[in-house]
Amino acid sequence: MSRMQFGILLPHFGKEVSATRLIDGSRLAEELGFDSVWVRDHLLWHPHGMEKAGLKFVEPFIALAAIAAVTKKLILGTAVLIPVRWPLKFSQNLASLSYMAGGRVIAGIGLGSTPGELAAAGLKPEDRAQIMRETVEIARLIWRENNASYKGKIFFFENVTIEPKPVEPIPIFYGGSTRASIRRVAEYCDGWIPGRVPMATFDDRLNLLRQLTNRKIILGNIPVVRIDKDRAKARADIDVEALARSSEGTPHWIKPPSGKFETIEDLEGLLIVGNPDDCAREIAKFRQRGVEHLVFDLRLQYHRYEETLRLISEELLPRFW
Repeated sequence: MSRMQFGILLPHFGKEVSATRLIDGSRLAEELGFDSVWVRDHLLWHPHGMEKAGLKFVEPFIALAAIAAVTKKLILGTAVLIPVRWPLKFSQNLASLSYMAGGRVIAGIGLGSTPGELAAAGLKPEDRAQIMRETVEIARLIWRENNASYKGKIFFFENVTIEPKPVEPIPIFYGGSTRASIRRVAEYCDGWIPGRVPMATFDDRLNLLRQLTNRKIILGNIPVVRIDKDRAKARADIDVEALARSSEGTPHWIKPPSGKFETIEDLEGLLIVGNPDDCAREIAKFRQRGVEHLVFDLRLQYHRYEETLRLISEELLPRFW
């Protein structure tokens, strides 16, 4: 089993955003032993009910480019890019990020939860699955070849060269927790990195993935994490209902025996909460399932971001090295 790598979902959205927090916080994450930092993607950003956050949203490539300039080892991940960029621009952005960072890029992709974002970008929301498939095909072609030509159902071009090429191959991970998402992973992706998915649903989709392909698929996961040395303080004021409604995949989840998500325990897999011992037990469940990239979604405590990074580094990371 590969060593589990630990990442952080950056606070590049909501009321806690600041350039200093993104840049200095990423330096700190690297110093503390984290392996990666990750960003989300929205063109039209509206906070989830669980966030109660402001409308600031720093564009993902801008955020990662700034961080690339001040770090040397951190993997720069997207979780996930939605199809609001024309494929050649998508390809150029990722290749340029790889070039500026000396590699160390993972491209997480997904269809997103708001079709209106595609319409705002001049694309047809009803075509989003095909747009994503062709975007991946075009990116891999452009990253590999010069004077490339492509003719798909939606996009076409002739004799296109984009330089620089990526410094090293860019793995493409897919987000999402629906069965359709798993079919896309099996068809054309290198990894799967869902966010906010209950463990029973994760297990079901993992079984489906293994039925659909014998290829090596890198596994990731992005649970919401709330940690404190005081267990009761960590668990206080957790809005179970809001978390259970926080994903577009919610209608497709496997429900607990009661038929609905009512307790913190019902959110197993989606939420890691408690003191360091509690959190370590939950992390071990992901390691047992072969998860190689575990990304801490700390949005419930971005107001204590740097303090939380230090706590995780001191109390959790050494247990899994």
